[in-house]
Amino acid sequence: MAEQDSSRAGAAASAHAMRECDVLIIGGGPAGSTAGTLLAQRGHRVILLEKARHPRFHIGESLLPANLPLLDKLGVAEAVRAMAMEKWGAEFVSPWHAQRSQTFEFADAWDKSMPHSYEVRRSEFDEILIRNTARQGAEVIEGCRATHVVFDRDDGGATVEARHDDGRCETWRARFVLDASGRDTFLGKKFGTRRRNPRHNSSALYAHFSGAQRHPGRAAGNITVFWFEHGWFWFIPMADGATSVGAVVWPHYLKTRS
Repeated sequence: MAEQDSSRAGAAASAHAMRECDVLIIGGGPAGSTAGTLLAQRGHRVILLEKARHPRFHIGESLLPANLPLLDKLGVAEAVRAMAMEKWGAEFVSPWHAQRSQTFEFADAWDKSMPHSYEVRRSEFDEILIRNTARQGAEVIEGCRATHVVFDRDDGGATVEARHDDGRCETWRARFVLDASGRDTFLGKKFGTRRRNPRHNSSALYAHFSGAQRHPGRAAGNITVFWFEHGWFWFIPMADGATSVGAVVWPHYLKTRS
């Protein structure tokens, strides 16, 4: 198998020139963009491959306060602040407790330096991050899906093949490969290491709505988590008037619904 992989990589390299980089990152979401920016700031030659093209839809709009110093470090704090909804706390609603609703203010945490966070529309947030990665000196290539990787046992580097939207193939020689592909688990699939956690097995339904009722004043941006018999709901208000609502449930419960 190793010989087949090596011959395949050699054939690809002969078909078109192989380019070199220090780090090749697979995936242009927040993790890939953050790593790409920090590595480029340190002078490394970075290639970031993203299979989609930004802006693109993604779920997961609620940030935590500890993101604030990281946004400053990346140089995107002002851009995110301009498009985000300020979030000063998190509300939990339970039908099984005497105090049905309880709000935790971030300002009451041990670390008082991060009293708020943001709710963000991910298509905008992710695009801010990846465009910043390119400005910091990384080469960002969108519409390009990594298809194959071969690791060299001698020097520890890797050869990565990828296919562009228009069908072109390209090959890179990288000192390091960083898998930031998220649920795609690019390297996890290659090495057969992806495992399902039986204690963390959930499914979600979600959508964006307009006209949802919000809390008054500063609490308008708070995330609300509603517990119910089969899981929990999220309610995430965003600055443009949309509200993200989703239900996280056990898969076996979801399958009982037609």
